[in-house]
Amino acid sequence: MPISSDHAIEVFNNATEENGLCPLRQNQVIYLPGEGEVWVTGDIHDHRRNLDKAIRSSDLGNNPKRHIILQELIHGDRIDANGCDGSWETLYRAAELKCDHPNQVHFLLSNHDLAQIHGEGIMKGGMSVCEAFNAGLKRDFGDRSTTVSVAISEFMLSLPLAIRTGNNLFMCHSLPTDAEVPNFDYSVFDRSLTGADYRRRTGPVYQLIWGRNYSPNAVDQFADTLGVGIIITGHQPQDTGFAMNGTRNLIIASDHNQGVFIPVDLSQDYDMPKLVRQLKKYAAVAV
Repeated sequence: MPISSDHAIEVFNNATEENGLCPLRQNQVIYLPGEGEVWVTGDIHDHRRNLDKAIRSSDLGNNPKRHIILQELIHGDRIDANGCDGSWETLYRAAELKCDHPNQVHFLLSNHDLAQIHGEGIMKGGMSVCEAFNAGLKRDFGDRSTTVSVAISEFMLSLPLAIRTGNNLFMCHSLPTDAEVPNFDYSVFDRSLTGADYRRRTGPVYQLIWGRNYSPNAVDQFADTLGVGIIITGHQPQDTGFAMNGTRNLIIASDHNQGVFIPVDLSQDYDMPKLVRQLKKYAAVAV
């Protein structure tokens, strides 16, 4: 059945509220407990089969101590003949999951989220993904598309910047570049955000979620400043599903058939080799 504009708006608004009410959240960081599990996904980019496998196999309803982290859900390859991207449906499904399991489902603000909010022209195959997303909303909601778009923007603005665990892991969408790390404003994790934080190139939120090709030395400096061990990120495409950037940064991707996710035991300690052994390919998941 088609989703009505009123229902979509209600789900996104409720998920926005749940993001703010989560008892595990302190400012821009979710602090996970020292027991149970967390399943970490990489960029989804509207890969509906992989998201479906993650949702079904995590089985949150029957595993109340299991958490799942989702990021970069929008802007995939499902573009119709009229240039419309329907990835709002994947975002809607994730928002619905948040409403059903508010203290188990967590998100990471990602660069495509911010680009869609700001209307920045990320190009794929010669097409603006933001314009294609808006066209998809117009196709599916008509005159109500602007109102739905506002609800989606408010939902994405409510997403946290990072997840932190008691066993010394830290998850965020990306990291600042080597040149930005020395002067990065780490207070962004511990306070309310302002418009300046999102500003292109100079804002710490922008720097955090847009940075690419940072070195292991930059990772070490970032991790040491925060007092964490290993940082798990997405953002940078990985043909094999993952890459080790030194000994303290694992980059994962979930947006293709070789994509991976990581189930992590929150009561165990991990070094990089042990963490890599936890990687699971979606292709191997039967649901």
